[in-house]
Amino acid sequence: MLTASVKTTKTKMIGTLCIILALIIAVILFFGGNGSSEAAESISRRASDNKERLDYLTAKGFEAASEPSAVEEVLLPEEMDEILSEYNEIQLESGFDLSPYLGKKVKKYVYPIDSEEETFATLYIYEEKIIAADIASHTEGWQRPIDGGEKFG
Repeated sequence: MLTASVKTTKTKMIGTLCIILALIIAVILFFGGNGSSEAAESISRRASDNKERLDYLTAKGFEAASEPSAVEEVLLPEEMDEILSEYNEIQLESGFDLSPYLGKKVKKYVYPIDSEEETFATLYIYEEKIIAADIASHTEGWQRPIDGGEKFG
């Protein structure tokens, strides 16, 4: 059996422990810190009621009307056509993906987000969870991801 002993002072021991602690903190911050993408993911996508939908829009920086201007049930097609595929590209920019919901019935909520009711936030909900969201101007004919980005249309 091999044994070894190391002679050290209290100062060296405390210094070594401080370095180890600093390395542990650095690893935690690097792999589990508050990066912008992680902060965006921390916004709840739960939408079981109007308050949670409005909380989501507020967290995204929008002041929406207190009630939706339209609510409807939408059946997503079984397969993506060209239009839905383009729309899904918009959703992917915000961390959403409609692929798992093809063939499902979802609820669509439309909220005016300006006083003239020309710009709208649209939320698609499946089983009380937001699965897609966008901002659109019906008068100007553009649409963009809820998190900003290029306007389409």
